[in-house]
Amino acid sequence: MQPTLTGTAPAAAPYSVQTTFLTGFFGGPFAALAILAMNSFRLRRVSRDALVWGALLVALAIGGWLLFHSAAGAELRSWSTSQFGSRAGGLSGRALGLAIVGVGYLLHRREQVNADLMGLKRPNGWIGGIGCIVIGMAVSVAFLALIME
Repeated sequence: MQPTLTGTAPAAAPYSVQTTFLTGFFGGPFAALAILAMNSFRLRRVSRDALVWGALLVALAIGGWLLFHSAAGAELRSWSTSQFGSRAGGLSGRALGLAIVGVGYLLHRREQVNADLMGLKRPNGWIGGIGCIVIGMAVSVAFLALIME
């Protein structure tokens, strides 16, 4: 049991699972990281989740660099292009975004369930989701321009 007469306000409800899913699907991995970070801030879990954000960001950076600067990456790109055609890049971005959404759900599963059970008012998903999608796409373009040099 937690005391009810404390001076701290309870943490805000996280963005809904639907919002995070759509953000990761349409915005890719960097948008999924952005909505994951926003949920961590809302839930006051920054210190616990920052290591996960960092690990995901480093994995994206190393994986992206290896994709364009190694023989195995060239083979993977040619295989995916032969299998999926010109849509290979977009499909892999969506798959990575959804994988990061899955990690975020596992991190915040308890808070998501509690918010549903307690009927907490969720933030407007349109504003946060579209903002993260725009940020994610801008970071993706900059990242690809940087690693393809």
